[in-house]
Amino acid sequence: MFVTTVLVAQMESDHLLVGESAPLIVANDQNGKMINSNEILKERQILLIFYRGSWCPHCKKHLSSLQDHLQEFQEKGVFVMVVTPEKLEKTKEAGEAYSNEFSIIHDVNNKIMTDYKVAYEVNKETVPNYYEKLNVILDEYNETNNNVLPVPATYLIDTSSKVSYVQYDPDYKNRSDFNEILALLN
Repeated sequence: MFVTTVLVAQMESDHLLVGESAPLIVANDQNGKMINSNEILKERQILLIFYRGSWCPHCKKHLSSLQDHLQEFQEKGVFVMVVTPEKLEKTKEAGEAYSNEFSIIHDVNNKIMTDYKVAYEVNKETVPNYYEKLNVILDEYNETNNNVLPVPATYLIDTSSKVSYVQYDPDYKNRSDFNEILALLN
């Protein structure tokens, strides 16, 4: 019960803020490429997006918008990665849907989501209206017994490993505006 209480409270208020140090990310993306945020940050900023899953229509719309803006981010020297609790095979499917042009990371054991303070447990308190339906979806898309989702947050991390932009909203319908982020990079 302690973990649930912490995660519910976390969903409401606690998250990384601008100026805070970004936790290290070491993981493989959907193509098996090793991602190490410290290595990337030696030369490029990172745009880090947490998404709930390819089953989520709001997530699909947001990732489609990301794909539309991807070249602009790349031209500005930004490495783009998205993190999800979905199974590896689901990240591969999502990667194919977006032409594998940005890294999609299966968050093993929810470590990245927890480190970035976006993880929350799906239960009757956190998702009262859709709990039963969402559990069926998570059983199919996430690893066995993993009923954790991220608040769909976005972080821009500068080359000094500091968070320079945050979009964090527990309302899963509210997402970052890529034009706003691109304007910050000018």
